[in-house]
Amino acid sequence: MRLDRTTVAVLAGAGALLVSGGAALASKSDGDRTTRCQERLARIAERRGVTVEQLEADIKARLLARVDTALAAGRITSDQAAALRQRIGNASFCSGVIRHELRHRVRHVLAGAADYLGVTPGELRSELPGTSLAALAVKDGKTVDGLEAAMLAPAKERLAKAVAAGTITQAQANARLAKLGQRIDRLVRKTFPVKS
Repeated sequence: MRLDRTTVAVLAGAGALLVSGGAALASKSDGDRTTRCQERLARIAERRGVTVEQLEADIKARLLARVDTALAAGRITSDQAAALRQRIGNASFCSGVIRHELRHRVRHVLAGAADYLGVTPGELRSELPGTSLAALAVKDGKTVDGLEAAMLAPAKERLAKAVAAGTITQAQANARLAKLGQRIDRLVRKTFPVKS
């Protein structure tokens, strides 16, 4: 099943709740990431006075409630809601699936930025610490608006295909593009930290 914006938003919400800013992603190996994620979950559960299992159940309940709300508001179909419920029910928060989906989406956005700036994604990653994407664009004599449009292009293409296939409406696509545009605007202006 191809993930749409709502699915990614639900998964991103779970990831944000669990890793709180990406602390569990800082390590290089998958084993370390899983261990750090589990430790982070344990700390969050301890602060809330619940077990890790209770914390995971609470997060899943909240995500399921969001799915129900989206279904009731007509933002997703009943088939999409059923698929989301199944994914949430089967989710293992530290398995790497959520990280993989988020990383995949971010790579598409950053690949658009790299193409626009005329560099490879690897070169872009090495140039980013201590600066922002906007600063790199201006330094190369390019516009920030052009950079944002290039970063948004892959999502526009995916959403246009979804509208053509009848998976979502044009209004839903427009709303998703508007939200993504705001996120890309923040990302473009963010100064990336210098790695130590």
